Amino acid sequence: MNRRSFLGTTLATVALFEGRAPAAEGIDEVGYVRVGGIDQWIAIQGDDAKNPVLLYLHGGPAEAQSPFLAAFRPWEQRFTVVNWDQRGSGKTFERNGESTPDVTVKRMALDAIDVANYARRRLGKQKIIVVCQSFGCILGLAAVQQRPDIFAAYVGTGQPVNWILSLNAREAFAREQMTAAHDTAAIQTLDAALALPPTSSKRLDASIKWRWSASDRQYLDLEKQFVSASATADEKADVAAWLAGGDFSGPKLWPAITSFDARRMTDFSVPIFVIQGRDDHITSFSAAKAWVDSLRAPAKAFVAIDGGHFACFTDSSQFLVALESLVTPYRNE
Repeated sequence: MNRRSFLGTTLATVALFEGRAPAAEGIDEVGYVRVGGIDQWIAIQGDDAKNPVLLYLHGGPAEAQSPFLAAFRPWEQRFTVVNWDQRGSGKTFERNGESTPDVTVKRMALDAIDVANYARRRLGKQKIIVVCQSFGCILGLAAVQQRPDIFAAYVGTGQPVNWILSLNAREAFAREQMTAAHDTAAIQTLDAALALPPTSSKRLDASIKWRWSASDRQYLDLEKQFVSASATADEKADVAAWLAGGDFSGPKLWPAITSFDARRMTDFSVPIFVIQGRDDHITSFSAAKAWVDSLRAPAKAFVAIDGGHFACFTDSSQFLVALESLVTPYRNE
């Protein structure tokens, strides 16, 4: 299976951008780098290594992107994209397993800084752009606050602000769908769950079937295909590690996720941009916009595009247009 297939998982060496003529200055490096005391999986890929460098921080937690590198193919035409399977995720978890130490937001934000510095050294850049999705935003915001000197701009998508605000958005959307489906039993279950604490798994389960927009379900179907389509031993190992990483990391990071509140972070030394899907009901669209409006930063913007929580993939053309427009002034820093 081609490593750059959207459902591919093998990391065997293949010809640069197999099946097409490679750019003279292209880069395609995949492997392990020592980060924060353990081996962590990093990919650096792009058509021209002189392009601006973009570090992508995946969501989840543990929603590693190593199986889905082909989704970044359109990005690589204008940026050199650095993908990293975070501590406790994907290929990094496959290497280190349950002996992985210090799976905390504090340590993982330092890991993000270390990965950024590795990319800067490898590609000869003073600063890079960080693009963060969902949980990755928690790490990215911590990283740019600690080391604004190495980041040209922060871009969030699926931007979380506050757990309760996000939960309210999910439940409101779920209720709309339940009502449209005339599912009175589901509405009664949701109503009963509202008395539970906002971090209760039973409360989350009451809306879990209904919380995704149509485009988000399309993205999740691709993840399901990855999980079910493995054939070789290597592919099965990758799937097992991808799933086990979520089981391992989720409970460790859950308290930090539910207590995170971006509204405590209002002053930044780097430009802050958010590109949010209009149908994102996982992280509150309105809360993300209000948060950006409240910020003090060298530059800031909130851009709405089609799609939901995974709009950067399901509506990648709109996302990339917005991304280029926002970061162009900072491309060559």
